[in-house]
Amino acid sequence: MLAEHLIIPVLGLLIPIVAIVAHHLLKAHGERQRHLTIREYVRAGQPVPPELLADVSEPDGGRARSGPPAPQRLLLPAVVNGAVGLGLMGMFAVISPGSWLWSVGLIPLCVGLGLGLVWAVTRKQPGTP
Repeated sequence: MLAEHLIIPVLGLLIPIVAIVAHHLLKAHGERQRHLTIREYVRAGQPVPPELLADVSEPDGGRARSGPPAPQRLLLPAVVNGAVGLGLMGMFAVISPGSWLWSVGLIPLCVGLGLGLVWAVTRKQPGTP
């Protein structure tokens, strides 16, 4: 049996897991419904509308983008990762001073700095929008 002081953290950790599972179940249900609809068209001898086959015929699920991604799309993840890294470093430095735990924040901080560097380089290249 869970102790009372563990109920809230466990529920807090279960919320994203339940959301991810629900998302995938709903997506699978939609795919199943689409395949049943296509099967009914074929069984009735009717032509299948191209909108039903558009996502199936494209290898990436219809999410292809034309051209390279815009450089400004890198800026938000860079700032978020940097802020999360600084926040983790500060939190662990306050929680256990003199410990090595503050260095955990270096991982997202360095990812954010790397994304910021890529953003800065691609932003200055000629021919980018």
